[in-house]
Amino acid sequence: MEISKRSLGLDTATQEKPRKTSGHRSDMIVWIDRLAVLPFLAIELKTPTTPINDPVFFGDALAKGRYWKSKYFALWNMKDFELYETPPASRTPTPADVVKKSSRPLALTRVDDWLKTSFKKDLHEQAVEIMDAAVNHNISGLSNHRAIDPDIFVTRLTEDIGQLRTIFYRDLKKASATDRKLRKKLREIATEQGFEGFVDDIDYAIAGQIGYRYIGQILFYFALRRKIPALRELKIGTQDVLPAALKPFFDDVRRYDYEALFKPEAIEALVPIAHQGQAIIRRLIAQLAVYDWASLTDDVLGSIFEHLIPRGQQILLGQFYTPRPVADLLVASTIDGARPFVLDPGCGSGTFLMSAYSYLAYAANLSHKELLSIIWGFDVSPFAAELAVINLYRQDMAEYENFPRINVSNFFSRNQNDTIDFPAPQQASSMKKVPVPIPVFDCIVGNPPYLRSQNQDDLDPSYRRRLFQSAVAAGFDAGAKTDLFAFFIYHSTKLMKQGSRLGFVTPASWLTSDYAIPLQRALLDTIRIQSVIASNAEAFFPQVDINAVLLIAEKGPSNAPDQPIKFVTLKKPISVLTEGKGEYWERVSSLAEEIDSDKSEENDRYRIKLVDPAIERAALNADRTKPRNWSKFLRAPLSYYSIFDDVA
Repeated sequence: MEISKRSLGLDTATQEKPRKTSGHRSDMIVWIDRLAVLPFLAIELKTPTTPINDPVFFGDALAKGRYWKSKYFALWNMKDFELYETPPASRTPTPADVVKKSSRPLALTRVDDWLKTSFKKDLHEQAVEIMDAAVNHNISGLSNHRAIDPDIFVTRLTEDIGQLRTIFYRDLKKASATDRKLRKKLREIATEQGFEGFVDDIDYAIAGQIGYRYIGQILFYFALRRKIPALRELKIGTQDVLPAALKPFFDDVRRYDYEALFKPEAIEALVPIAHQGQAIIRRLIAQLAVYDWASLTDDVLGSIFEHLIPRGQQILLGQFYTPRPVADLLVASTIDGARPFVLDPGCGSGTFLMSAYSYLAYAANLSHKELLSIIWGFDVSPFAAELAVINLYRQDMAEYENFPRINVSNFFSRNQNDTIDFPAPQQASSMKKVPVPIPVFDCIVGNPPYLRSQNQDDLDPSYRRRLFQSAVAAGFDAGAKTDLFAFFIYHSTKLMKQGSRLGFVTPASWLTSDYAIPLQRALLDTIRIQSVIASNAEAFFPQVDINAVLLIAEKGPSNAPDQPIKFVTLKKPISVLTEGKGEYWERVSSLAEEIDSDKSEENDRYRIKLVDPAIERAALNADRTKPRNWSKFLRAPLSYYSIFDDVA
């Protein structure tokens, strides 16, 4: 049953007809391929009255492993077990060669005890422990120094994550059913992170975030010990209570940095870790401890982190992602300068940060450390920030002084010259941290959370007040039903230099909706709209049922001369428009410059309509109760404007 429901790379387990020398009981064999007669594990089963250290017991088990030519053999007396690799005939193993012993001996005294319900469950868990020990030892390749197979490794890891998520989900559902405050808190978390209304089950998303966060922290700890030997070996005793037992180890890492990954967060305290969850985490730590981390190459570890959470799972966890070509076009359209400071104010798992990293590594030829010092990210979700840290870390894991400027915090509580403690690059080895001021940014880019108007009441009242206060502080009068993304635009202006650019993926609703009247006015005055880009060939934000556009705006002095607004409609996917020879970023930058046109034009690739902002500003001021319909500039062919003179 366990083999069929879990991806272990095994075929089945059977009882085979005994040989004359193997006694009366059938031989228990776990197969890699039964039809091809490829055995993996042979188990010698005895009754509880046979001591695990009985020499005859050991000899029978060894003989069975050699007879079947299985990679492993085990002794199991329904109380204890011992697992060994099957050696060649030329070598006789000793108990010192044991791969794994039972972590929790059972109290069975006779065979009939297995009929008791409690013992049935215990025996099942012990059988799984035998199989897991053999599989994990085989994956680790400790005996023959083979490299870890990242696909198998991730498959095994995701099984534990799935089980842990199921447990957290069960406990979260049960607790929230009778706790009104908890239900409210869960809605507030979902709304603040921007996935309320976009996922089917809030409890499932948050339970998954908790489970993945623990797994990510543990895996990252083992990975860091490759580079920081001073970190203690992660060991958790059977009586230790989680997560408290993990805290001393994680606090050690925080002395170096990775605060966004290891700082205790409120989301982890929503429900306690149940007994079954604690057992899974202990087992995972024991499994990870057998791997040869010192010989694990950076590319293999990077692949493990990259594939740990499949795209589909990220959506279920409330973590939406922007397609990389979309992020790349926005980055190439907004970033400028030899050493620009770049911010994603709601960075999620780090798609835009990695895009900025790649672009600047190519265009400005900056090193890993230089890039991490100028690329910043904020997110209210500890889980999202953890993913962003890991994604930036894996860009160059050869350097352990590798501290991404990712911070778990509310963007609207951050202001210019606020400080955040990070290690000073030249003093990283001393673990000394210094307050680093939040810079004024040359570029702010991202896909900020959206908020449907019907979900506004689910916001924490204090958070909602902060949104409107931040808009006022930035000089804007936000409407009562303002979408969350608009507040990100307003607050961003306080952290932008003159001449800097903002590039956001936004819902298209602000092009026509009443709530967007103040936003349209702001985009014509305080921060000047440069371009709006739509597509007839692809969805810019495919995971949500919202039509999205790309907004590019520039902060400049109020007396700056008007520049035409470019309304661009792409007729082919960005990935197709950037095909061709030469360097990838040259092709992306070429497209960005091509659609930053100074004239209206239409071809088989795109349509560009230039609009005079003075006309739009005058129309908005003439009737302050109606928004301008800017979506028509993205829909109508240029021939429309040659026929109709009045398009206002």
